[in-house]
Amino acid sequence: MCASKSTTREVLILAGTRPEGVKTAPLIRRLLDDPRFAVRVADTGQQPGRVTEALAPFGLQPEVTLRPQRRTGSLAELAAALITGIDDLLTHHRPAAVVAQGDTTTALAGGAAAFWRHVPVVHLEAGLRTNDLDRPFPEEANRAMLARIAALHLAPTRTARANLIGEGVPAGAIVVTGNTVVDALRDLVDRGSAQPPEWIDPTRQLVVATVHRRENWGVGVAATLEGLRRLAQRRPDAQIVMVAHPNPRLSAEVTSGLAETTNARVTPPLPYPQMIGLLRVADLVVTDSGGLQEEAATLGVPLLITRDTTERPEALAAGRGELVGTDPERLVSAGLRHLVTGVSAPSRSPFGDGRASERSVAAIATLLGAPVNRLAQRRRTTPAAT
Repeated sequence: MCASKSTTREVLILAGTRPEGVKTAPLIRRLLDDPRFAVRVADTGQQPGRVTEALAPFGLQPEVTLRPQRRTGSLAELAAALITGIDDLLTHHRPAAVVAQGDTTTALAGGAAAFWRHVPVVHLEAGLRTNDLDRPFPEEANRAMLARIAALHLAPTRTARANLIGEGVPAGAIVVTGNTVVDALRDLVDRGSAQPPEWIDPTRQLVVATVHRRENWGVGVAATLEGLRRLAQRRPDAQIVMVAHPNPRLSAEVTSGLAETTNARVTPPLPYPQMIGLLRVADLVVTDSGGLQEEAATLGVPLLITRDTTERPEALAAGRGELVGTDPERLVSAGLRHLVTGVSAPSRSPFGDGRASERSVAAIATLLGAPVNRLAQRRRTTPAAT
């Protein structure tokens, strides 16, 4: 994936989880098409195999794969291993900039390692905040710490930009781009790749659910499952599909919790195009996932967020989402209401217009002092209206 030309600026893109793979894919493709840049994509191994899986539908693959050794599974152990591996990568391939996406341990470790090597850090999807360090944990702190060391903040919305300005980040270091997940989703839909599993019954209403947030482990997960069981009992004509998380403990818990619910099905993680296909035919999404908030809102599917706060308030402001926490009764009440109301025709996504990667490349070029791309200059580029 890495070109070798003296006039190019090498950009190292880090990804360690499936969401990072999905959200960096449009940026990678745009950079690969731009002769001003050489691109090196590194899978940090935070979720082994998941980055390769996420990039494949976009015709991409990582050039470098790290294999952090883990014994205890602690965040400190993971962070230490990632920092060491990424730092070694930086010593062998001195890039002009490092792109860290979102709020993962990979993003924080990669940003820190690059900062210590005096390599500019580009934070993709910067500025999301709940202002509660415990929710989401540890992601809220990861994002905030990255904001102190990033040279360029690619904020997905105006709200994210305002958060950064409020924390003292210089306005000139922030570019509102839209969220690259909208670019990725639209690409799959336009190519006809986003198809639901064949076992979905198109004659029945569909509730898609996920649960994985660390702060919901234990009581929160149990309460969410109770709410889904009650919803299934109240609407036996509907089908509930729980997409399990790769974590074996969580997967076992949701499988056990829904085992006796006849109109509920637990499925292993789906390939990303199939997951988007599933969301496209859903009548309701119940989730504590940040990414699914963006995807459901973009597709116009009613969304119940099983959290007390969200760093993506744009879905709420657009009337696409509702915070229900993990209280079973709130989940059931809101779920029944939305299933009666039905899905409205999707309008413009509150998370962007599908041109986030284009704006991101332009911002990176400015940061690195790259010459003007005459081809890109001919295209009409407007600010992200989010």
